[in-house]
Amino acid sequence: MSEPAETPAQGQPPGSPDNPEDVMAETRVMLRRVSLAVLAFFVVAVVIFWLGWVRAPSPEQICKHKIELVVETAGQQQDEGADALIGQLEAKCVAAARRKIQFRGKLVYAKYAKCVIAATTLAEAERC
Repeated sequence: MSEPAETPAQGQPPGSPDNPEDVMAETRVMLRRVSLAVLAFFVVAVVIFWLGWVRAPSPEQICKHKIELVVETAGQQQDEGADALIGQLEAKCVAAARRKIQFRGKLVYAKYAKCVIAATTLAEAERC
């Protein structure tokens, strides 16, 4: 009886490009590289998203800036009114900013916080 015909893969040495085991190994390596590249892309995208849109000044920083704006706006003549307004701001500002984060979300808060920090007058800060 005759022996079955050898397929090209059976007679191939291990280093030849047509060896199916080598082709599978190369395919696995290529898929790993592609998946690592995709994963790296998503990690970079998340970091950029966080730094660009979500990261914002803390409620304490916002309130400190608002108090500075009140002091600048009030001037020497309105010390009593400014002191009363500063007292109200100190008492309620941080709590209000934290409520804003809780109820509206981190993205909306970030937009608000950046607007307040960029404001140069108290009126601009209140429009945010």
